[in-house]
Formats: sequence, structure tokens, C-alpha cells
Amino acid sequence: MPAPNVITRTQRPCPICDSHDGVLLYEQRLMLPDDQHGAGLQRVVVCNDCGGAFTDTSIPQRDYDALYENRSRYAAGPAAPVDAERDVARFRDIAALLDEMVPGRSARIVDIGCAGGEMLAALADRGYVDLTGIDPSPACVERSRGIPGVRANRGSLANLPAPAEPWDLVILSHVLEHVRDLKGALAALFPFVAPGGVLYVEVPDASRYVDFAWSPFQDFNSEHINHFSLQSLENLLAASGFRTVRRATKEILSAPGMPYPALYCLARREGTRLSIRRDDELRLRLESYIDRSSAILDDIDRCLSEHIGSDDPVIVWGTGELTAKLLTQTFLGHARIVAFVDSNPVNQGRILRGLPVIAPEALPRDGTALIVASSILHYDSIARAARSLGLHNPVLRLPDPRAREETSFR
Repeated sequence: MPAPNVITRTQRPCPICDSHDGVLLYEQRLMLPDDQHGAGLQRVVVCNDCGGAFTDTSIPQRDYDALYENRSRYAAGPAAPVDAERDVARFRDIAALLDEMVPGRSARIVDIGCAGGEMLAALADRGYVDLTGIDPSPACVERSRGIPGVRANRGSLANLPAPAEPWDLVILSHVLEHVRDLKGALAALFPFVAPGGVLYVEVPDASRYVDFAWSPFQDFNSEHINHFSLQSLENLLAASGFRTVRRATKEILSAPGMPYPALYCLARREGTRLSIRRDDELRLRLESYIDRSSAILDDIDRCLSEHIGSDDPVIVWGTGELTAKLLTQTFLGHARIVAFVDSNPVNQGRILRGLPVIAPEALPRDGTALIVASSILHYDSIARAARSLGLHNPVLRLPDPRAREETSFR
């Protein structure tokens, strides 16, 4: 529920300036699988001192690392060929940008949080030969090792594997939003960045969440615990001894027709802590995002209450962050749910609201229960999958803020 303008003393220090003086912008409860302990309450705050935004959580970093080790969404690889093609194009663009900053093809390069090694593969295609990947997921490490010329090891930014070496380029692509002790992690990394070495950091752009709000509070979730603008990311790097030399915003296609806001900073190791500048815009942008997301959530709640009877059997297809919100903040939490379904093997077998998450193939073919497609991004693929399995159940589409169309069934 919204909680604007509430002054609070945070339990977690600001990851940029260490202040405990914050303003609570939004608080929500999530219903998560039983094995994801302690992350059900989300409190998003803005630091009163530097203007940075973060989730005020007491969950230790080791718990987040364990989640990414055992439940990495990237472990199984891209969900479809179109996803792989989109990723290849994206990483080729980044590799071309990095080409301008790296001294030569023998530069020592590491991608921390490398997932399946797609970024490293793009660099290998450009002729780089000293490539290392680090990721907490064993499956991701194995996939990365399959790329010719790439070394890969288990680890994380908060737990670098030994032996580490001074690298000329360190890539942190969509990593820092997941790290609780940002300054501590960057301080531990600092000795392993060669003098004059380059840090490439890419994160979601919190200042533009409101411009890309396709799903309610999609960016306030159990994994993203830091929310950056260009200014707040530059502040973090400056406080950690890195001078930003290039920065920009960008968009990433998370699905066809579904751009996602991101930003990046390229920074050089300086060796001294640099001054920071207060971010006065991020809070205003996040407040607009909260208003926008609240309206989207209200539309979804009305849709669910109109189409689900109090005793109707319901199948929820999709067990991601949207489902975690709908189960606590909408009529779906009162529905008679008979099954949770997820096509990602990483999620199958987990227990959600007392029910095991099953594969689509395990659904009964009686066609009686209403299927709620609990993903605004992937409704079409869910409906197609249901029909390909011979399921004749009605499939409920949740309101899509992009289309402003009537709710429909397939």
C-alpha cells in the first residue's frame, strides 16, 4: 500500500552515502514461494541526504546469493529463439561500445554476473582473448565455459572467487540492483581493477520506470533492492573511487514491443573518493511511478473480481513477481486456486500458497478451471501453449496498459 512522505530511520544504511535518514515511498507485501524466506515485505525508501533510492531490507547478501545460485532464471538459457536473437544484438551493441575504451585485444576482461556468457561471446567475436565469467549459478557457469576461450567460475560481486587478478575491464551488467552492501562490494572489487582500468555498469533506470510501466510495480520486486538514476549511480561510483567518463540512458527489449529503461556508466579507477551531488529528481519520478502502478493494479483487481466467482476453480499460469503481488493485493488472493503453473523448470516443484508449482504438461484436460495468465508480457505465449496442449479452459487476459483494450479470453 502507498505510504508517501513518511520519515523513517532505515534499518539498512543508504548504499550510496550510509545515511539512515530516509522517506518511505511505498510498502507492499508479496506472497512468495516457501523457499524464499523473509522477502515478503518490500519497503522502498529515498535517502534524505543523497536522494538515492533502495529497498529497506534486513535480508543478508548470502540469502540473495543463494537464490541466484539455486534459482537463476538464466540457468535454462533463453526461453525462445527470438529471445536469444534479441540478446545477441544487445550484447553486440555493448561490445562495440566497450571496444572504444579497452586498450587492445589482449585486455583482461571479466563479466561478473555473466549468466550464460552471452556478453563474453560478443567480446570473443570481436577478437578478445582473455575473458573470464563469474556467476553464482553452476548451470550458468557451465554454459559460459562452453564458449571458446572463456574461463568461468562460481562466485559473485560480494564473493569473488580466488584467485582474482587485476582486470582492465570489469563488466557489471544488471548486477548492482541486486547487491545489498554496494559500497563494501565495490571496495572489495577495487584492488582487482587495474590502475586506469574501466568499469562498465548497466542497471535499470528508476527515473524512467513511470515511462515504461507495463505491469504494476514490476520494478519494486523481491530481487531489485537498489533503484538508480544516472546521478545516483554516478554518486555510488564516485564514493567508491571511480570517475565516470561516459554515461547514457538506453532501452532494452524485454519482449517484442516491450522496451525496458536502462542506463549505463563507464568509469575509470581513480584511487580517491570523489564528491557526490544530491539527486533531487529521483524521488519525484518514483512518486509518479507509484501513482501509475497503483492505477494499473486497480484495473487488474476489477478485472479479476468481475471474472472470477467466489467458488470458481482457478489455475494461475505464471509464478513471477506479478503473481506475488496479485495474491496479496487483489481479488486473486481470495480465489479458489487449484493449481499454479510455470513453464520454467527452475520454478517447478516450489511451494506457493501450499500448492506445488507444476509444469503445463501436468494440467488436467477437463477444461473446467479458468486459467489466469498472470503475465501481461506473455499472455499470447501462455494462450498458445494452453491450446497446443489440448487445453480448452478459458484463458483470462489481464488489462494491458499499452493497449487499453477490453479484457479477452482464448
